[in-house]
Amino acid sequence: MYKGGMIGFYEREAMMIESQGRAVKGGSMKRAVVFTLLLLFLCFTSKAYALDFKVFEMRNKIFEESKELRTLLPNSRDAILTSSMFDSCIIIMSQLDAYFSMLGIFDSISKEDLNDKPLDLLENWIKEIKNTSETNINSLNNVSETLDAKTKIHLDKLKGYFSELSKRLDPELSKVSVIRKSLKVKKPAGAKK
Repeated sequence: MYKGGMIGFYEREAMMIESQGRAVKGGSMKRAVVFTLLLLFLCFTSKAYALDFKVFEMRNKIFEESKELRTLLPNSRDAILTSSMFDSCIIIMSQLDAYFSMLGIFDSISKEDLNDKPLDLLENWIKEIKNTSETNINSLNNVSETLDAKTKIHLDKLKGYFSELSKRLDPELSKVSVIRKSLKVKKPAGAKK
């Protein structure tokens, strides 16, 4: 009995091998290699492939920094500053996680139904993340002195991470702008927004 999809492919292969009483040879091996290469190609070219996503890399760096800050909290002489830096990491990571979820929503919207409203929401959210990042940078720049050398190291790291994040959000805003322009070009005059 034929079944579609990947499970059906493997079931057919297993039934064929079992009925012939032989190991996989020749054509079956070629199919397996081609299938594996195709699967790898799809994985590495997929929109959901986040390892090449620069904003996601920054989120992971900030996450690692938050873990280091957390270990400093119990023994730090700069407990309030360290706690504040930890909180700023958590807030920005939450905003970035929400942004990544928003990107996933676009996969569920058909091209015909796409309008300016989701793009407005996404653009506003990116701007809000950028504002939060810049507020964090300003707050960290206002710290005049620290009691622990480790706190100063983490303070400087976070300034760099937040600055880099702000820079990496600019291309994201540009992408939204390009999508918005292409949407206006594709829709004929008088079309529903």
